[in-house]
Amino acid sequence: MARTKRLVSLLLSLMLVLAAFVGVASAESSLDADIKALLGDKAQGMKVGITVGDLSSTWICAAVAYTTKLLEGAGAEVLMSNSAGDLAKQVEQINDYVTMGCKIILIHTSNTEGIASTVQKAVAEGVTCVGFNIEIGNGAVFTCTSSDNVATGYSSALWLAEKAKEEGVKNAKIACIQGTMTQSDAYLRQEGIDKVAAEYGLELIQCPSNWSADEAEKQLSDVLTASDDIFGIITHCDSMDSGVISALKQAGYGPRGGEKHIYWSGIDSDSIGIKALEDGWIDVEIEQNPLALATVTVKGVLDYVLAGKADALNKVKIPMETRVVTKEDIGDSTLWGYFDYENITDWWSGTVEAWNHYMNI
Repeated sequence: MARTKRLVSLLLSLMLVLAAFVGVASAESSLDADIKALLGDKAQGMKVGITVGDLSSTWICAAVAYTTKLLEGAGAEVLMSNSAGDLAKQVEQINDYVTMGCKIILIHTSNTEGIASTVQKAVAEGVTCVGFNIEIGNGAVFTCTSSDNVATGYSSALWLAEKAKEEGVKNAKIACIQGTMTQSDAYLRQEGIDKVAAEYGLELIQCPSNWSADEAEKQLSDVLTASDDIFGIITHCDSMDSGVISALKQAGYGPRGGEKHIYWSGIDSDSIGIKALEDGWIDVEIEQNPLALATVTVKGVLDYVLAGKADALNKVKIPMETRVVTKEDIGDSTLWGYFDYENITDWWSGTVEAWNHYMNI
């Protein structure tokens, strides 16, 4: 009898495991079906080249990884190369892609002028060139970019300005933890921050940190040592978050809800920023979503370029929208910070929405 009970128990356990597996498989199949309905096999047999200026940020890595995943899902063979900031190498990569028979090249570069003649040459050879998070001009059919960086900086500062107004704090002191100020991502975001400061009377303390967590820690530590009335912090990028948290801890500050907390507005919403938001260090994140950029780039390639409708997109710039992310959004699967772009086993849950929202020309 005992043996029979054990067998029945084992059988029931196996049935539960099987039911769970079937449920998961069914959900994945349903999601795959939704994506396949969008993508089809429109790029079957097509070679697509991707060349990037660098892979130093999680943002561009995620954008490239998801673009590759989507294009491969549509049947394309995707070739990817990193020039690591070397203009000559990127020129060579573009020329190689033309020789290898790539019909489409996605180009991310830090030197648009330097590759201009190479892009023109590729276009003359019948290759479609697309700006990938950067305007390349010179024959590019269309360009998809991350959110307007001025608007992003403005949103990050606006949240703090409104919080200061709400709490009756005038001329609120804001420490700006900046990226490399010769780069457009940094100086354009700062431009947006400066606009809010002028409108609301914020006192900005510039902390040039060159996207480095170590430099951010030093800069903020100096500010906190010199002043004990810092109202808020803005970081140009989540790559510097660990340094900011270290400086705050050393100065005796803690997460929201404690007696000593400095309001903090971050930019990007990558996995580091989302973790800081979850832990209460960051109060608001301004999301720039590389997965949305990837999705819309692929839509342009599949639904316009390969469909022979490229003229409708000629010279069009398609910027992704920003999103203000607060603690109420924690756990939202559409946030790219929750997406494992290094091990893509599922589709990003915001793909269908982004596809339907953008580029309906």
